[in-house]
Amino acid sequence: MQSIATRLVRGTVVVGTAAFVTAGLGLAPAFAAGPATTVSPTTGANPAGQDLTIQGSGFNANANGGMGVYVAFGPKTADYATNAGAFQVSKWVHKNAAPGSSQIKMNADGTFSLTLPGVKAKYTNGDGDEVNCLTTQCYVITIAAHGSPDRSQDSFTAVTFTGGENPGEPGEPGPEEPPPGSSTGEQTITAKVARTGALTLAVAGTNVALSEAGPGGKATGALNKATVTDARGTNAGWSLVGQLGDLTSAGGGTIPAANMAWTPNAAVVNDGSQGAVVAGPAVNGLDVARTLASSAGGASGGVFEAGAGLDLGIPAGVVPGDYTGTLTLTLS
Repeated sequence: MQSIATRLVRGTVVVGTAAFVTAGLGLAPAFAAGPATTVSPTTGANPAGQDLTIQGSGFNANANGGMGVYVAFGPKTADYATNAGAFQVSKWVHKNAAPGSSQIKMNADGTFSLTLPGVKAKYTNGDGDEVNCLTTQCYVITIAAHGSPDRSQDSFTAVTFTGGENPGEPGEPGPEEPPPGSSTGEQTITAKVARTGALTLAVAGTNVALSEAGPGGKATGALNKATVTDARGTNAGWSLVGQLGDLTSAGGGTIPAANMAWTPNAAVVNDGSQGAVVAGPAVNGLDVARTLASSAGGASGGVFEAGAGLDLGIPAGVVPGDYTGTLTLTLS
């Protein structure tokens, strides 16, 4: 976990290093009915590519701190809950999903709807291993998001493809023979990528100037660019959040953190990783943790940039002076 402390001064925001300790959030219990998915189709799927329509019910939208679940397709491996690289495709479903984003909204009653597009019977996973769902049983799997140890939100719905109605059973068809009079030659190329990377956060510069404003006015500015690098090789997803403390002056004045609004922005640094990032929603009030940017499991590897426009409302009765607060960015 990385943290950055940002100090806000009238006309200036000073970014400095600071120790920041976060406590784990308690996990809310699952709803009594239990999580489940209804998948169409579950049999006779087209091995060359099949859209899977998924209806979820019985999930707890508040579990895991409201971070929701990943909905993924692949085999049930021993490390399915921690190795996102095992899956062919995944979607992030949670209650705070922004409309029009690549994330999916989980309703308050624990239901959701989505489509996993173009799911194939054979694919190469993120670890470089070949997966054949004609001979290995594959599932639509739900997993508590962001590496949570909570297994109460997990579910498994088996999907079979035409030509693989009994995965794992002997007698499955082998590789297709070339037509008479033709010949083929194959070479397998392998490359091993070491798992030596980490999830890191860096910020550009240590000072941000807000515009000067009088009582009853607004001071505006922008955060320094934050760069997230996910070189873990797991594609497990990440979230970058920020929270501000009240701004105070030497003269005893206070500007509540709830008076600060931001409009986040985020982008992928094109390094060929094909990752995806979503900016958090524009919100009023940074007195509670707000999402600056996030990347769902299955598409979080790579380098990403995030920032935000800042808009501080100055109370009409505040005493003029220099006001300072601390904005902490936390990557997890």
